[in-house]
Amino acid sequence: MKKGVLIINAFLDTPQVNKTYDMLKMGAKRAGIDMNVATNADFFTHLDSGLVKAHKHNNLEGTGFILFWNKDVFLGRALERMGYRLYNCADAIEACDNKALTFEMLEGICRMPRTIKVPMTFNTIGYGDLSFEASIGAQLGYPYVIKECLGSYGGQVYLANDSDQARQILKQIEGKDCIAQEFIETSRGRDIRAYVIGDRVVAAMERYNPDDFRSNITNGGSAKAFAITKDMESLAVAAVKGLGLDFAGVDILFGKNDEPILCEVNSNAQFTGLLAATGTDITDPLFEYILSR
Repeated sequence: MKKGVLIINAFLDTPQVNKTYDMLKMGAKRAGIDMNVATNADFFTHLDSGLVKAHKHNNLEGTGFILFWNKDVFLGRALERMGYRLYNCADAIEACDNKALTFEMLEGICRMPRTIKVPMTFNTIGYGDLSFEASIGAQLGYPYVIKECLGSYGGQVYLANDSDQARQILKQIEGKDCIAQEFIETSRGRDIRAYVIGDRVVAAMERYNPDDFRSNITNGGSAKAFAITKDMESLAVAAVKGLGLDFAGVDILFGKNDEPILCEVNSNAQFTGLLAATGTDITDPLFEYILSR
């Protein structure tokens, strides 16, 4: 029996994520995998020696792979230096966790909204001069979207309808890295979540919210099964490959003629909503993929 370890975040404890962990454990059992569960707080990363040492009772002896359901990339890279195979790898997780880095890495690979990196400032200094916003507005037009580079579940995403509102948002979040992005009006309140494993989409759902420009279910959106088009699947798989991921949830916007436009990529996307909308438990193809490596 193959032995694996699921490493989760020690401090993220919600009903949704706990259900995800339970599904992963059950999926591993169906696949004949002996999978232990540990947290990032069970290990210390020694940056001087590059080694990972176990805290408490956890150890990695005999581990064939690590399902790294975590964003603690320093721990992930240390485990990789020790020879462990991570799904997903630490560098790919880091690229997904930073929206600016995601778009930087996928330039020329996927169709994306026009995107501008907002100038960086420091949280102790802020923006003393916001005149640069006029140039962003002139290039992207209004409304446009402002996204903090680090954010989840549709949070930290704002719609600026005019220059005054854009400057108010930037002042509100000053000190946090962010991007400004063309607003795809034809995709207002709706998108596609495609779950990619390897080189194929295993399930997809359309998310929609008539009361918000964002479609996330956590913000009150709904979801239904969606028959993915070839163009959408090609974009989703290209994004996953371009970032060096094994699997991911890829969010796709609808262009003017329903042409697919990349919104973002989620390395550890929750999939309980996908199960409810499509009836597909992605843990079976996920562990089938891992066992085939």
